[in-house]
Amino acid sequence: MRRRNTSSTTHSGVSAAVDYYESFVKRDRALKIIKEMSEFLRILDLQETEILKTMIVRFAIESVEASQGALVVYDKDKNVLNYQDMYVYENNRIMLESFGEVVKEYKLLPGEGVVGDAFVKETPVLVPNLRQTSYPQPAIGEVLRREIKSEIVVPLKVDGVVEALLEITNTVDKREFNSEDMEVVMIIANFASTILENARHYSLAIHDKLTGLYNTHYFQKEMDEEIERSLRYGRYFSFVIFDIDDFKKINDTYGHSYGDKALKELASCIQRTVRRDVDIAARYGGDEFVLLLTNTRGEEALKVCERLLKLVRTLVISTEDGRSFGFTLSMGVSEFPTHGEEAYYIFNAADDALYQSKAAGKNRVTLYRGPEK
Repeated sequence: MRRRNTSSTTHSGVSAAVDYYESFVKRDRALKIIKEMSEFLRILDLQETEILKTMIVRFAIESVEASQGALVVYDKDKNVLNYQDMYVYENNRIMLESFGEVVKEYKLLPGEGVVGDAFVKETPVLVPNLRQTSYPQPAIGEVLRREIKSEIVVPLKVDGVVEALLEITNTVDKREFNSEDMEVVMIIANFASTILENARHYSLAIHDKLTGLYNTHYFQKEMDEEIERSLRYGRYFSFVIFDIDDFKKINDTYGHSYGDKALKELASCIQRTVRRDVDIAARYGGDEFVLLLTNTRGEEALKVCERLLKLVRTLVISTEDGRSFGFTLSMGVSEFPTHGEEAYYIFNAADDALYQSKAAGKNRVTLYRGPEK
């Protein structure tokens, strides 16, 4: 009787068990990363989209233990793909140093490389081994001066349009990516796309479409919250209201399209004057604007307004028919809690100061000097 050779059967069985175990460990790690990501997204402010984009890259890298990864953003105006963030994974952790500043020098055209291909096709691309394809080495490899073996690129879509791409890579000393890895990265990308979509809709809901500044509804909410905070901590803040002098004349003389251009130029000046992520600037309606200058006394607010006045006076808007014009502002300032502890009194005080500026000849700012509340 012949004895059966069971060695090959045993070997294949062990190999299958090892593969199954590795697959289980990989999925377990990915699930933990996805859970961690969901907790992070739960506490994230929807306006902090740049932080979100950075964390997406880091979560994706960790989920498949990739050598490195990057976020590539599409510039619609220039029709080019720009590298924005890049991180390296070593010793089972993300290195704190970002290669973002270095990698920003690299740009791709749609259709160029794996990233450009995924962008044009609007679909994820898995390349287990770059050597076996005609794809060029990605920018990540050039930055690190190391050969990239394997690559996954997944588009991030917002309202059905590709706005960015996740590029995850392994160097030649690491394993090849497989379909399981791509599935994990796709889960993270889809998760992120949904959050970015929600953030886009939220941003549209709180911003003025023409100027890009906050709208009235959002400003009033922030004003109420700042009053509560300032009362609690005994802080001051200043409220500013202003409009364009003789704005109707601009519309009547040059047309509403140039009136809109004046509003946009003013919004740009405002954004260059106020403190980003600290002060609140909004279009209140028509040619009327408001500022909430946190932790700022009235006299300090006057200096901010003077800077804005000076900047606006330098503006020159040219028309297609060869004419040009500029404009000035009249501004009013009130101080919390000196001029009131409720929004109604603060607003009215600044509004009175605005009319004092108008009566005094326009093109100026006035701090309310009426009776204190």
